[in-house]
Amino acid sequence: MNNNLKIVSIGPYPPFRGGISDFNKSLIDQLSQKNDVTILNFQKLYPRIFFPGKSQYSTDLQEDSSLKILNPLSFLSWKKAIRKINQSNTDIVIFSYWHPFFAPMYSFIAKRINVKKIYFLMHNAKAHQFFPFQDFLIKNMIKHASHLVVMNRNEMLTIKNFNFEGEIISSFHPIYNINYNADDRNKFKSELDIHSVPTILFFGLIRPYKGLDVLINAINKIKFQIPNVKVQIVGEPYTDMSNYFSLIEKNDLKSFFKIDTNFVNEEKLKKYFLSSDLIVLPYKKSTQSGILSLSMNFNLPSIVSSKGGLKDYVVNKETGFIVNPNQDDVASAILNFFEHELYSQMSSEIENHKKNFSWKKFEKTLKLDE
Repeated sequence: MNNNLKIVSIGPYPPFRGGISDFNKSLIDQLSQKNDVTILNFQKLYPRIFFPGKSQYSTDLQEDSSLKILNPLSFLSWKKAIRKINQSNTDIVIFSYWHPFFAPMYSFIAKRINVKKIYFLMHNAKAHQFFPFQDFLIKNMIKHASHLVVMNRNEMLTIKNFNFEGEIISSFHPIYNINYNADDRNKFKSELDIHSVPTILFFGLIRPYKGLDVLINAINKIKFQIPNVKVQIVGEPYTDMSNYFSLIEKNDLKSFFKIDTNFVNEEKLKKYFLSSDLIVLPYKKSTQSGILSLSMNFNLPSIVSSKGGLKDYVVNKETGFIVNPNQDDVASAILNFFEHELYSQMSSEIENHKKNFSWKKFEKTLKLDE
């Protein structure tokens, strides 16, 4: 067994922010324990015209060992990455893939590198929004790979439609490890003035497919049964928020919602997750979710959509609820959770269940040294 592989990781890495960058950092931390890992980061990620958020960069100062080379619109940067890989006696290259915008660059690089194995971590086999020629772009990209990695059963079915000739590895999204003190729960509840109030969290970038409208309508259905329920909506909007505000206004729900549309750092993140009793992710479609991984880190019970891959991570009625992403089913699950006071029981179940989703186990599923 070779315990010291030369691995190159290609994908966003801090100071870029977002789920793919967070995943990449945690994966590289794991791989670096026994291997020599070089991080080929982006110099520029999305052109400003394609990016709907406030900033692509984290404001947290952190040590950064990545090589900021890649620019999806610069052939010169692609060639520089190829030279770096081919001059370094690289064993394995791992591409983090999540959007067809990056497929031409990834195809160009993958075709021209001399390595033993090429992995694509398929965060999204297909984009959440329409993208022209994406099937063609993805097929052209993955034909250069030896391994594809998917993180839920839904994505496995999607990938099989591309008739990939290499090995498809069925893995999972590991749990992010953020240290916290469970005793801070009461302190944070007091600070946010929700100490004895049933509290729901909706967290992450706000996009139409994530079903915030479903949650708002569900709260409207239960507002008389749980008149003191509070919903913390925390995340940067990647869509126009006016429809959501109108829905809240129209149904006289302003007192039920606390909204923070700023990107939150780790300290603030802890405050929101620990002060909540339940996270609701009523996604209309999804792959896997770093948000669900975060909630499991904090032993926070969840209501997740039956559409897509989130259901693979929840034991229904034990660590959370799996429901159709419609207002009736979401409302019913919320009522069930609070009426039966399931927080402690489900938190305890999550503590045990999340051991199945460690970064060490994820590394083993990749079979890098076989």
